[in-house]
Amino acid sequence: MPGAAFMSENTFEALLGPNLRSVRTLVQRRLRTSGYAEDLVQEILLRAFQRRDQLRVHAKFRTWLWSIALNEIRSFFRRDRSTVSLEEFPNFEAPDPSMPPLVRLERMERRAWVHASMAELSERDQAAIRLRDIEDKSVREAASALNCSESAARTAHFRARQRLAQIMASAPLGGRQGVGAGSS
Repeated sequence: MPGAAFMSENTFEALLGPNLRSVRTLVQRRLRTSGYAEDLVQEILLRAFQRRDQLRVHAKFRTWLWSIALNEIRSFFRRDRSTVSLEEFPNFEAPDPSMPPLVRLERMERRAWVHASMAELSERDQAAIRLRDIEDKSVREAASALNCSESAARTAHFRARQRLAQIMASAPLGGRQGVGAGSS
């Protein structure tokens, strides 16, 4: 720019000192992740230093620095960042936003209770329940996986469910009696 006066490094540093903390705070609040915040602050400072000749009035330094910071933050959010596939997290379940937290907690407790009860069953009983109830396999498919006849697969599944009900009745969820079991 013709006629524009260069700001010296000393002047730039003197003006930057009192404003650095507010820029860091701005970046941290906008990013909400400290991992990228410090890198972005460095980018902002570099960009401001490179463009220090564009500042005309020293009294407006903070406004000028903040505009650079906001532009860099916008650029950060526009950049292509690596994405993570949810398939890398097989146990990841996005919570249903319409489901109240208490209901979510109760479901988690119930799931843990069922898993703990299933762990007490024999491997064959676990397989029979998993195949028929969880994987929704047909009797023929379950029989093939269990290496038995269809009739034996039905019987194994029925008995496995009875044993599971007995286990769950002996250690009810939240101390409630009779959950998931018939009377003995």
